[in-house]
Amino acid sequence: MKLPLHLLILDMIGCLFIGLGMTMHFADVDLLPANLRFENDGIVYILIGVACMIPAIIFMINGLRNRHR
Repeated sequence: MKLPLHLLILDMIGCLFIGLGMTMHFADVDLLPANLRFENDGIVYILIGVACMIPAIIFMINGLRNRHR
């Protein structure tokens, strides 16, 4: 079971968003210009990253389910 390229790219983008969000939220590092910042932006970036990673996780779970049948 190979992960399709588009899901792999989406997963990598999700990892980047999670990393940016954690850096912004926990380390209080402002990586964005002042006009793009908003309140709780780190948490929003973490949630966007998780949402980007969900399709790859669903694909792997479905692949494992089909493998056992």
